[in-house]
Amino acid sequence: MSRHSKNSTATHHFTYREKQAAGHGTLKRRFGKDAQLAFGSCCLCLKPILDKMEPLASPCGFLFCKGCIYANLLAQKKQIKLNVEAFKAQEEGRAAKDEATKHEAERTQLEAKMSGTTAVPFKKSAAERAALQIMSKVDLETLEEKSHELKRTSFWVPGFTPTAEVTMDKPDELTRDPMSNKPLKLKHLMPVQLKRSENETKGESVVLCAVSNKAITHQMAVLLRPSGQVIMESCLKEMVTPSMTCPITGLKLRTKDIVHLQAGGTSYSAHSQVEAKKYRPSMT
Repeated sequence: MSRHSKNSTATHHFTYREKQAAGHGTLKRRFGKDAQLAFGSCCLCLKPILDKMEPLASPCGFLFCKGCIYANLLAQKKQIKLNVEAFKAQEEGRAAKDEATKHEAERTQLEAKMSGTTAVPFKKSAAERAALQIMSKVDLETLEEKSHELKRTSFWVPGFTPTAEVTMDKPDELTRDPMSNKPLKLKHLMPVQLKRSENETKGESVVLCAVSNKAITHQMAVLLRPSGQVIMESCLKEMVTPSMTCPITGLKLRTKDIVHLQAGGTSYSAHSQVEAKKYRPSMT
């Protein structure tokens, strides 16, 4: 006897592997370290930010190259300008259409007064309505009238499907952070001084804490806005918070001068969200 029960799709129940192969249900995948953005990398070009690139930080703690974020904000301004012009053209066309409709109604009322009839439609009796309906069915002689009648009644036919007018909402005129989608202007960007050191074990450049000279990989770090120094959050609690002065330059700090930066990603699921989901049709 052959083992038919061991073949795929031969069992009386739907196995887990068959469900995966069918392409139904939510698909989940974990990201590895290679898919995580390292600390000190630009959020737009994904490259390590060197001193010659003039690193900048947004109020939400995202790091960018000066060239990348400037190009992004400039592209946003150009798109906003195009959207505003399109919205103005739409409003002008709508106003002109309303004005034409108003003039047409006034002309109809004027013609009705000059011909001695009233412009207000009167109610017809049931017999008159039935007679008009029969006449309208019989008097469809021209091809244009028949086509118009089909478009009015046979709306389920693809060629006669009514189309809705495409309208455009009032565009947002604010440039936004490409990562957090919060309003962002050039004056909101803060210069950052990243202290880097070559990692001999991995052969890559890593960002160092300005105080402890420890590598910042996935640890929480902060930016001291007046001096542009980047330090670990542990050093902030021990050396900065008690005196509210920069340990490197000695500048006085306020609470709003301390900006928490986004931490780098790792391959550990407990540190950050490293799972992506793709929603697909479910089987019932």
